[in-house]
Amino acid sequence: MERLPSFRRPPIRRTALELGVALGLVLTLLLTIFLWRCEQTRAKVCADTLRLHILANSDSARDQGLKLQVRNAVLELMPDILQGVSTKQQAEAAVAAALPRLKQTAEHALRAAGSSQTVQVRLEQADFSARNYGDFRLPAGEYTALRIELGDAAGHNWFCVLYPELCIGSSEARYDTAAENALVFGRFEVRSALWDGLQRLARRVTGGH
Repeated sequence: MERLPSFRRPPIRRTALELGVALGLVLTLLLTIFLWRCEQTRAKVCADTLRLHILANSDSARDQGLKLQVRNAVLELMPDILQGVSTKQQAEAAVAAALPRLKQTAEHALRAAGSSQTVQVRLEQADFSARNYGDFRLPAGEYTALRIELGDAAGHNWFCVLYPELCIGSSEARYDTAAENALVFGRFEVRSALWDGLQRLARRVTGGH
């Protein structure tokens, strides 16, 4: 009886399949690490930031103008209040101690403009959506904020950052780590774990160094 020839899968196909599975696992691992690092950096930015949040009485042109007058008066105080601070915790403590002064300043700005609106000033923990400020962008998350409410506080808000001092004059303040600065300012000093891993894998496959 004639023996039928046996058919074997070419070794190259098996090797390609195994290589594909391995690459898939490596990519999944690297992507997981990359996303974890991104989340860690986002959380650190939130923890290291003190925001300013001013809420206008309404969206009328007058109330929006009053909001900006209060903003200018408050920002004028900030270099003195934040003088010598080097951490977000120090900045938060300095602002907390200055809350009565900040309220008085906001009230004075309103009265000088002929407004009898009330002012509420406090530090709070609040959730913020991602926001682009033009020169920098803050990710969504929970931040500490100096909240100033004018009148009914039902109008459009004005946001900025007190620490680092990103909305005070022409300050060039930055975060402590390169990863935070890369996320906030859109610079790429920090290469992702995914990209670095792919480069290493490519060098091994091609025999490069």
